[in-house]
Amino acid sequence: MKDKACITYIACTFAIVSCCAQSRSSVDVHVLHALHIQPVIISGKKNVQLGSLLMRSKYVLYIFLSPECPLCQNYSKTLNELYQEYQRDSVSWIGIIPGKGFSLQQIQNYKRRFNIKFPLFLDPNLQITHFLHAQVTPQVILMSADGMILYNGAIDNWAVSLGQQRSVVTQHYLQEALESIKHNYPIIINHTNPVGCYINDF
Repeated sequence: MKDKACITYIACTFAIVSCCAQSRSSVDVHVLHALHIQPVIISGKKNVQLGSLLMRSKYVLYIFLSPECPLCQNYSKTLNELYQEYQRDSVSWIGIIPGKGFSLQQIQNYKRRFNIKFPLFLDPNLQITHFLHAQVTPQVILMSADGMILYNGAIDNWAVSLGQQRSVVTQHYLQEALESIKHNYPIIINHTNPVGCYINDF
């Protein structure tokens, strides 16, 4: 069950923000794909170029997460279920842990504890985070291979505001976006305001 309230913890401040990357905007994929991220699975493994992970993908879903964020922990089950349902639909799932606030061991523990099924990567210098204008965790950004931002924002509307959550989720934003691209339908809602923890610049 999702907790009824978020708690404050060191190095994370909760906030509701509007995404800087507005709906239907696009990014330069050549610049984005040249950036490097560090795989979490194997300790000591060198950074990999983002583009090398996405060569066969029609779509990419970036999921910005923080291991100690209660909302990120609460959404683990939802994200795992969506991953299992949509991972084969030409979508590459890239979990991003922004900054240097957590060790590789802490992130591996988070992945094991919450059974995160999709790949996680470190973005220690916030290159990808800043490039995509991600501001909170959790925040999801769904993009096409040519750099068009198809959806940017919250996973669903469970978190109404800080410390206030719905008893029943009525809008499944990410799921609806994934379902739309699966069937080649237009995405109706392509931008929402995510509720979560500020991503700090360290």
